[in-house]
Amino acid sequence: MANDKKINSGTELITERGQVVLNSKSGAVVLDETTGQEKVHITHQSGANINLNNKVFSEFAPNNKQSLTHGDSYITVGNNSFTTTNASKEDRTKGDLTIITGADSFFDSTVASDWLNIFSEIAAAKAAPEYTYKGIGNNSNAIYEENGSPNPDSGAVEGGSYKENPAHADIPGLMEEKAGELATVESQMGVGGNIKLMSAKNILFQAGTKATTYDSGIMVPNGKSVTQKYTVEDNKLVETKTATSVYENKDTSNTIPFGDIHIAAGTKLNMSTGSGGMNMNSAGEVNLNSTGRLMLGGSEVSIGGGDQNDVGRVTIKSDKDVFVKSGDLLTQVATHRTDTTYNQHTIDTPHALFTGDLEVYGDLIVHGNITVCGSTGIRVPNGDVKAGSVSLKNHTHGGVEPGGGNTDPP
Repeated sequence: MANDKKINSGTELITERGQVVLNSKSGAVVLDETTGQEKVHITHQSGANINLNNKVFSEFAPNNKQSLTHGDSYITVGNNSFTTTNASKEDRTKGDLTIITGADSFFDSTVASDWLNIFSEIAAAKAAPEYTYKGIGNNSNAIYEENGSPNPDSGAVEGGSYKENPAHADIPGLMEEKAGELATVESQMGVGGNIKLMSAKNILFQAGTKATTYDSGIMVPNGKSVTQKYTVEDNKLVETKTATSVYENKDTSNTIPFGDIHIAAGTKLNMSTGSGGMNMNSAGEVNLNSTGRLMLGGSEVSIGGGDQNDVGRVTIKSDKDVFVKSGDLLTQVATHRTDTTYNQHTIDTPHALFTGDLEVYGDLIVHGNITVCGSTGIRVPNGDVKAGSVSLKNHTHGGVEPGGGNTDPP
């Protein structure tokens, strides 16, 4: 059989063998120079050892292991890194702790901005109305022009006539067109970049060792003048004012150099809990703002404004519309209630019941019948009552006086 192996050096197939062993009561040192298996092995009599060979550098400590570096320490791993601790673990850093994941290109180049710029055209197409009615982007303020007719009665899109927006039909083709550019940018992003924190029990995030309970603001019990009610005096409508509470924000904590936690998500922030619920308590203001839709839902939704001094306040404001609907019951209870509309106030109900007096300052026009069940009937102190052209106050009766004359008015 032919030997096809080519020998490039006369010493290529020479294997050197040799081993130096130093033994003592405290341990042993082995220096092995066997070709391809060179190693250094240091063993303590306790079993602790250090092993260095061509494939691995290993350490074993049967008890404690301590390391002290007075300068800086650098560890670089060319591939994966794994650490397993079978009991508790504590990492204490007296300076800043920085954990960064992801390719360097995310931090020293514009790959994220480049990707978003390329995808912006697709995002604009997805955000466009499904039909050709006018829309305004909630973040970009982009205006999608109208091409159709609204409802002639209300001017609303609902009930109008519009065609399907061609931008939606073109989304698959647009995504295919941009796929090559996106893939080019994504190739610079690397395959990693995620941080995963998993705990079989609890996770605690704490910034600062003591909670700051300075007053973040004050409630002014009589800070704002509002309409309490209207009364009629001398046939004139008189407005009665009262004072209500106002919250004034005071910047007492923003300059404190500890205690802040910041969480920023580039796209989504998802939080879910089990049946234990979610509690958020703050000694200061809580701001929950969204340029998109804000949804609150649950088996019961409770909104309350109150403090220890009974000067709490709830304010609801809307640029356009406030809609409240209940499947069964809607109850409002207050010592005084004022409804102000600048055009018309409509109550659409098959039956309205007022348990107290109803005082109308203005004309009362009834397109149905009036039934009066009170003991004093209808009283008109200063005016008149007419049935057709007949005046209750000034009408006369003819043919009852001798000679066929008319009676005097009542």
